[in-house]
Amino acid sequence: MSGGGPVVSFEIINTLASMGHKVTVLTPNVTWTGKNYLPRIHENVKVVRVETPSKDNLKVAARRCKNNLQKIGEQLGKETRFDFIFTIFHPFHLVPNAAVSCAKKLGIPAIVKLDDAVYEKSSGIKSIQRRIEKVFASKSLHAATKILVANQNTKGIVHNFYNVQNEKLVIVPNGVNISLFKKSHNRKRIVIFSGMMYYHRGLDVLLGVIPNILKHVHDAKFVLLGDGPEMSKLKKIVKEKGIESSVEFKGWIEREEIPNYLEEASIGIGPLKLTTVTSQALPIKVLEYMASSLPIIAKKGTLPEDVLVDNKNGYFIDSEEELSKKIVELLTNPELVNNMGKISFEMVQKFSWESIVNSILEISKSN
Repeated sequence: MSGGGPVVSFEIINTLASMGHKVTVLTPNVTWTGKNYLPRIHENVKVVRVETPSKDNLKVAARRCKNNLQKIGEQLGKETRFDFIFTIFHPFHLVPNAAVSCAKKLGIPAIVKLDDAVYEKSSGIKSIQRRIEKVFASKSLHAATKILVANQNTKGIVHNFYNVQNEKLVIVPNGVNISLFKKSHNRKRIVIFSGMMYYHRGLDVLLGVIPNILKHVHDAKFVLLGDGPEMSKLKKIVKEKGIESSVEFKGWIEREEIPNYLEEASIGIGPLKLTTVTSQALPIKVLEYMASSLPIIAKKGTLPEDVLVDNKNGYFIDSEEELSKKIVELLTNPELVNNMGKISFEMVQKFSWESIVNSILEISKSN
């Protein structure tokens, strides 16, 4: 599948395996018709695809996968003594519920990693569905041994929304495979975004300021990597504003190609809207920008302040006017881009996957 979740899962799994650990992965066997992220899996990793009811409907399958996953997990756990079970939380699916139930049955720790704590607010029938999902999600989190959250803000949300004890919550951020990314001394006047195109990314805000930027930097280019539900809306904005020659929608890009695009760019765009999803979040894309020695621009309140330090490795902006001004400032000052990029690269070192996985191992042994 695609998106940040599979990337995070793969990096943690492969890093564990490369460190000499044997890893068993249980995953629902579902039908996926979208783009696939298919990395090379380490030889120390065993993948078990578990048959799942309603496999052709991803959302339904996510809710019906628990029993089979738990059953197979318990069988494998009796054959091969696991040290702990690790799972990634999502507000609606029941994989975490199966994981913590299995761990409890086997008498071993259950570590849950949580990035997206809650959905945006909803209404009508959807709000009833969200309340039901919250019940199951709360059970999963309460049964976990430890819950890994990206930052203090998410920790507070999980504590308050799911009534989880603070003692269970440990701050462990996402990581990045730094060795995959490149530093460049020949950057072009390119502003880049990489990732899924959701409303909360704020790409419509970026497109809205391009006409003003082009008045000052005529050859500026805006490259958007990825796909998503906002794509049609964004293309319509580009056409309405007559900026087709300055904006490139690259669509789905294989992960091994992303470093090549980042290497050419001068600015990486983080979240440009502040929502419950983006508040103090740490998207993988931002760490990849940093590993590529890029300055970052994001809406104030989105990225953690140890990731984006205003005026050091990029800018927090509060308005469209400020966004336009800062992009022009960077695109017309290559030395500033280079200096901020160096700071980004220095800052990202503590987010290597080796460091993150070592933290997870220590947490698993402390229970």
